[in-house]
Amino acid sequence: MNLDHFLNNIDNQKLFLPNQKILLAISGGVDSMVMVSLFSKAKFIFGIAHCNFKLRGAESDEDAAFVKKMALNLGVEYFEKDFNTRETALRKKQSIQVAARELRYEWFKQIVSEKNYDYFATAHQFDDQTETFFINLFRGTGISGLRGILPKNGKCIRPLLFASRNEIEEFAANNGILFRNDSSNDSDKYLRNRIRHQVIPALEGTYPDFRKGFVTTLKNLAGAEKILNQEIKKKSETLLEKQDFIIKIELKKLRLLDPLPVYLFEILKPFHFNFSTVEDICEALERIAGKSFFSTTHCLRGERDELVITPLTAMENENEQEFFIPETESSLNYPINLSFEIIKDKAGFLIQNNPDLAQLDYEKLQFPLKIRKWKHGDAFNPLGMKVKKLLSDFFINQKFSTSEKQNAWLLVSGNEIVWIIGHRISDKFKITEKTKTILIITPF
Repeated sequence: MNLDHFLNNIDNQKLFLPNQKILLAISGGVDSMVMVSLFSKAKFIFGIAHCNFKLRGAESDEDAAFVKKMALNLGVEYFEKDFNTRETALRKKQSIQVAARELRYEWFKQIVSEKNYDYFATAHQFDDQTETFFINLFRGTGISGLRGILPKNGKCIRPLLFASRNEIEEFAANNGILFRNDSSNDSDKYLRNRIRHQVIPALEGTYPDFRKGFVTTLKNLAGAEKILNQEIKKKSETLLEKQDFIIKIELKKLRLLDPLPVYLFEILKPFHFNFSTVEDICEALERIAGKSFFSTTHCLRGERDELVITPLTAMENENEQEFFIPETESSLNYPINLSFEIIKDKAGFLIQNNPDLAQLDYEKLQFPLKIRKWKHGDAFNPLGMKVKKLLSDFFINQKFSTSEKQNAWLLVSGNEIVWIIGHRISDKFKITEKTKTILIITPF
């Protein structure tokens, strides 16, 4: 590997133009320090960013000091940030590696945006590509996981993917490049290191030219992914119906796809559902109404004729929201669909035994009515009972599933619960002989 190889790769992959400004993500290790050297030799415009994840005590702080000194010697713009990585991983229920990755990429994107950089560059090299392939293969993945790391993905570029670890280390030795050794790279505690130290050497021992075939395989997988993505895009355009932040999928159309699990996994990939969850969805598809499935970012809820995908953040906000219904309203379209009918002459009116409807004494209602999710401590008088009952106990007695409880909406008048929508009205608001005007509320 030399400077010409580096420049040819940038040109062939169309990573960036010579006059563009690049933020280099520098850890202090051999890969990133070689990347700095190559950018400097090429006289590109660049700055340096270093993340201190506070995972290796004094060693982490020494890495930061080393990178900062190098940046000052080069006279380039320098950015540094400390992260409480363990706390973040614990709070988000992530591995340390995933939390660190998300933290650094989010920060790099922020710098690029705020400081007018065109791209940020990471020092991933060919061996990282190989290791990532096997990590994803062992854990289970789609075709995008097998095709590995992209040389260019949005604002992120990876200009060293063409070079192996041995070639990079040889370049560092020949050019007197100083770097820091990360002691965690020597431990087989992490899957990536076990693949690096055990799996790949075993493959090379069995088939010395395996890397050449691997390069061809990755190219073929990248091409196959493009074809797959074109097909998934077409299917998604016909299947996904967007309504604000909510996505709906019509079950009738979905059932026509074959093989369904593969199609659905690719369609749901932007919402971060893993293949195991997708298989559970497919198995439940015939009786999916009322069932909920979760990814790290979204909830997929089954309805009678469709799947509804909602961001978890929106659901959290939704649980705190109250939606008001003025007295003049004839219908409601959000957060649920309801129609309202006022009957002023109840002569001949027959009460229907149907929990899907709310048949209420209009004069007992205080407008505007409101709709909200239930909260712990909520209580009401179920129809037929003169004493209040906690909603949590009502749900247990009625054998509500977890998803049914999560999806339950309440109609409220003042501070009184009028109706667990679609299930039971309050005895306080029922129609009696004294009722003069009736309000009928019907879901649609």
